[in-house]
Amino acid sequence: MRRFLSFVLYLTLPVLLIDNPMSITPPSVGECTIGIFTGQATVDGRPILWKNRDVTNAIQKFCHYDPVIIGFDTTFAYLANCYSIDTTRVYMGINEAGFAIMNANSYNLGDQRQDGIDDGRIMRLALETCRTIFDFEAILDVTSVAGRVDCWNFGAIDAFGNAAMYEAANFGYAKYDANDSLNEGEGVVIRATFSLSGDNNRDGFPRYKRATQLVRNRLRTDRIDVEYVLQTLARDLANPIDDPYPLPYDGIQNGRPAGFILARDVTISRTISRSLIVIQGVAPGENPCLSTVWGMIGPPVLSVAFPMWVRSHTVPAVLNAGVQVPMFVQVTRRIGRLYPLRGDANYIDSRYLIGKDGVGLLTYTLALESGIIDAVEGYLTDWRLMLPGSATFASVQSALADSIYDSYLGIPLDFPNQAIADQPEIASISCYPNPFNSEASMALSGFGEGEWVDVGIYNMLGQLVYKVGVAASNEVRLRWNGRDADGNSLASGVYLVNAVSASRSATIKTILMK
Repeated sequence: MRRFLSFVLYLTLPVLLIDNPMSITPPSVGECTIGIFTGQATVDGRPILWKNRDVTNAIQKFCHYDPVIIGFDTTFAYLANCYSIDTTRVYMGINEAGFAIMNANSYNLGDQRQDGIDDGRIMRLALETCRTIFDFEAILDVTSVAGRVDCWNFGAIDAFGNAAMYEAANFGYAKYDANDSLNEGEGVVIRATFSLSGDNNRDGFPRYKRATQLVRNRLRTDRIDVEYVLQTLARDLANPIDDPYPLPYDGIQNGRPAGFILARDVTISRTISRSLIVIQGVAPGENPCLSTVWGMIGPPVLSVAFPMWVRSHTVPAVLNAGVQVPMFVQVTRRIGRLYPLRGDANYIDSRYLIGKDGVGLLTYTLALESGIIDAVEGYLTDWRLMLPGSATFASVQSALADSIYDSYLGIPLDFPNQAIADQPEIASISCYPNPFNSEASMALSGFGEGEWVDVGIYNMLGQLVYKVGVAASNEVRLRWNGRDADGNSLASGVYLVNAVSASRSATIKTILMK
């Protein structure tokens, strides 16, 4: 077992039936839907790890982390998802040994902590040091003594066929072996934002129920593959009000116009789904370098997945460059089309995805993605016979990324049969004076009336120094006195002001000069 460099129940839940009410009120919390599919459940015997990352901070990126030498040991190289303004913590990824991990918050494990190690640091440590899920269990053992700041469900797989879900409370955890038929069975474990080992407060249950039903229905006739996870599971928009499939959808939900779907906490693809990862691992005995990451920036229904490999020693620039990641910028151009009800960011217009004539954004993105999936499988078939060098992985990854991005740029922004009655403004921030000395006045515009906006100020290391929340109105003005959340005076320099709501975001640079 590798030394740790940074850190020296089984229960079952039946799938319940939920009636289809005429209207529902979405819950106020909830983050991430995740799943593990072992070789028992997949078409080719290779495991799949899946996470829809649901957070209020809109801008995500993917990063490659090189190995580093610490003392007498060396970390693994790995590829992971993180915030664009903070690459020190990671939230889903895989390393060169074939160990992969992701997580979701859990809100029913009796969280009592105000401090301790957080999930982004735990997963970074795991990717740096773990070869197997048992190595990760050792990290959980250590952090169970020291205490974790919150509670999470961690899903992990390795290159040796092991896979498990860990429901981690502040000072302990329950393990659910995905290969154990006595647990949830069929080589599948699904979670949302609650733990089976916790109390009956099961936030995110509609997402858990829907994902479980989709997977069980699939397994009755076929096995799980990457395309199914990306295009059916991760993009699903059914909620307890209605199942809108097959699109186009003309139903009415909660009195909104025909075709609009409530997509807050009650759908798998949600208003705060900001990125996605689907990791296809390897069969036991295969080289873990063949593990493939499918990464997506932006809401799954608006974006498209890119293939990546740790062995390439890089990630596509369109998923990584700058604070405003190029793919995020392009996806954001479509946000207003998907959420055209001004001041009501909980409902998407499904006709933008598939209109009455059967044409919409998904017509283009799903076909593009399917073609890339086929191409990648062709490469993997050849590489399993003769493993190429890292230059080949990098070249193929770059060429596929360029093809995907260029194709995405060519997709129309609007489609003829979508009735967009009320296009929102583009969100923006202004700051005056800029540079400033003692106080800056910031104005927010383009956010929906009454929409909650989180405003965070970050230094150029990506560290959050100040945060405030506000309900948007026609004119929102905030003042910042150049101090951090504790009232300490900050040093002169460039700071990023990032305003994020459920449906849009804006960022501006401001300069503090003393």
